Parts: sequence; C-alpha cells; structure tokens
Amino acid sequence: MHRLNWIFTLSSISVLLVTIERFSFTARILLQPYSFMRLHEIVQMTVLILLTVLIPTLLLKEITNNFKGFKQKEFLLLLTFITGVYFYATGNGVHELASFLFNHYCDVARFSGDLCGGFFFNDYYVGNIYYFIGGFMMVVSLLLFERGRPNETYKRKDLIPTILNAAVYAFAIFAYAAFDRVNVGIIYSIITSIFALSMFFSIRKHYLKYPVITYTTLTYLIGTIPAAIIRFT
Repeated sequence: MHRLNWIFTLSSISVLLVTIERFSFTARILLQPYSFMRLHEIVQMTVLILLTVLIPTLLLKEITNNFKGFKQKEFLLLLTFITGVYFYATGNGVHELASFLFNHYCDVARFSGDLCGGFFFNDYYVGNIYYFIGGFMMVVSLLLFERGRPNETYKRKDLIPTILNAAVYAFAIFAYAAFDRVNVGIIYSIITSIFALSMFFSIRKHYLKYPVITYTTLTYLIGTIPAAIIRFT
C-alpha cells in the first residue's frame, strides 16, 4: 500500500478513536483534586487531538519528500501550517475545558446567567472557531504544498484505499456538521469543501499526481453535502 494511504488510514483510525472515546467510560470519571476535569478531556487533549496534529505533519513530510528543497515561496505555507496547528490546539483546549464546565455545572438545556452562558459560548463558539480556523489553515497549506509538488509514485491501484479512507473520515465530518448544536461546524465544512473543490478542478486531469487534494476533496464533499441537506432542510 502506498505510504500516503497508510497516513490516510491513520487519519481514519484517529477520527474513529475520537468519536468512540466521547461515548466511553472516560466521560464518567472525575479526576481529583476538586473534580477538576473528567478523564475524557484529558484523553482528548493529551492523546487523541495530538494524533490529529501529528498525522497532518506526516502528510507534510510525505508531500515535501522528507522536507527537502523548500522553496522561498513555500515559507509562507509553512508558517500557515504552524499557525494553524497553534489555533487548532488552542481552540481544542478552550473547547474541552469549557465543555466540561458547561456540562458538569450547568443545565445544558436551559442555562442562564453570565457564568453558564460564558461556558456555553466558549465551548460552542470560541473554542470551535479557533479550532476550525486552525484546521482550515492546516488543510489549505497542505493542499497548496502538494499543488506545487506533484506525486509521481501514486498510481491508479492506490485509489481504492484512498476512497475508503475518505469515506471513513467523511463520516466524522458529517456527524459533527449535521448534528452539532450550532452552525460553526457546517460553515467550516462548506468553506473547506469549496476550497478543496476549487483546487481539485485545477488538477482534475492529473488527479493521480495530487492524491492529497483528491482525498481531501472526496472527504469533505462526502461529509458536507448530506450534512448540509440535513441541516438546512
């Protein structure tokens, strides 16, 4: 199997673990002292979200052939990727902490007051907006890196594992964008889909030379289109 498909498979595993863990026993274990947080938030911030940062870094390593031959114009793309990692991680930290406080101390269905209102806003808006801005910057930089570095080793036989992995990752995008309490996720998914699709149209005749663009476009279209239908109909 092509190295990129191994990385796509790791991405599939990571999003499945993120989803499964959210419904696991860790959400019922309060950590001491002072019941400061659940085990769930610690696992997410320490292990699972870390994986979702390391895997795009592996993609960057693969796209750039072990970080060789960086061009001067690519320096801005590298800064974009690093900045994206920062916002992505910051947003996740804000989201996880606010989510714990909101769900543990407030009536999530009928909350009131500045304290619970602040927890809600940090959970669903501030944390998620930072998180998705960072995610978008990471995706954009990876696609633009690949646009300038076509892959000569990816073949038609490698396409099926790529499609399967795109479908798995798309399920996570669909679940979040379609059913989240606010519209932040679906807005992110739509914007990212449009950007990925515009990139794909520019390389569509040679799509096998741009497997990351192809994979990302499939992933977001498969996840976003049905989510948008459910969300807005």
